[in-house]
Amino acid sequence: MDYTLLDSIIIEGDVQENIDRFQKWFNGFTEWCIGYLPNLISAIILFIAGYWLIRLLIHIISKALSKSKADHTIISFITSVTKTLLWICLSICILAALRFDVSTLLATLGAAVVTIGLALKDSLSNVASGTLIILNRKFKTGDFIETDGIIGEVMKIDMMYTTLRTYDYKEVLIPNSRIASNNVINHFNLKVRRLEIPIALSYGQDIPKARKVIMDHVAAVEGVLQDKDNKIIVDRFGDSSVDMILYVWCEAQNYWPVIYKVREGVKEALDKAGIEIPFNQLDVHFDKTDQIC
Repeated sequence: MDYTLLDSIIIEGDVQENIDRFQKWFNGFTEWCIGYLPNLISAIILFIAGYWLIRLLIHIISKALSKSKADHTIISFITSVTKTLLWICLSICILAALRFDVSTLLATLGAAVVTIGLALKDSLSNVASGTLIILNRKFKTGDFIETDGIIGEVMKIDMMYTTLRTYDYKEVLIPNSRIASNNVINHFNLKVRRLEIPIALSYGQDIPKARKVIMDHVAAVEGVLQDKDNKIIVDRFGDSSVDMILYVWCEAQNYWPVIYKVREGVKEALDKAGIEIPFNQLDVHFDKTDQIC
């Protein structure tokens, strides 16, 4: 038996079988491509349109934040997070256009978001509050604010914390969620401020005379707005003094120089006029009829 001829026939048969398999696969692949081509074209168009739309949105957001004079770190953080979220949405849309089943992917992403949200609840609250603070612009860097019993100059507004510098140069980091949930007093946001200076007089003093002495001094202090309703009133009758309040107006930027000048000058003016400022004292009276045993 001629084994060489038999081997040649077997090899030729394998080659033909492989050719038939490849041709069958190629025909199937061609049909699949022809049927899938519209979806592929849609996905490509969606990718190109989404790419330019994301760039446009990021540019608009970055420009708006730059106009609000937000910190560069905050601008970078917000734009990067926004860009990531937009690309995730675009990727899901492209997969849907390619007829992939995205329901499982969405369910997985939803579960992951819920888990991360619960784990980072406080941090996300601070980030959301920081974003609102920046966008609302209720206060900005350089303002003197008071919140939760803390007074200081705003040095920096981050996504997580707002940094204040107190008058004695202490740096205080306050979580943004606390600032967003508490009352905030912006001491120098308006152009003018009213000073409220308490003044106590002894009961035996002449109130009209004291009022004239004090108001004459106020009229001579540089920085006091004379066209405003500067006045002094009797507030209440204390245990050992008549308590009065001096109201003086000035520009917000001159608040500290004016209040120092007015306080010091009032004391000097009252001393010159011989008007007594009382101190706490206790008078004890003995009845002469009382007998000591």
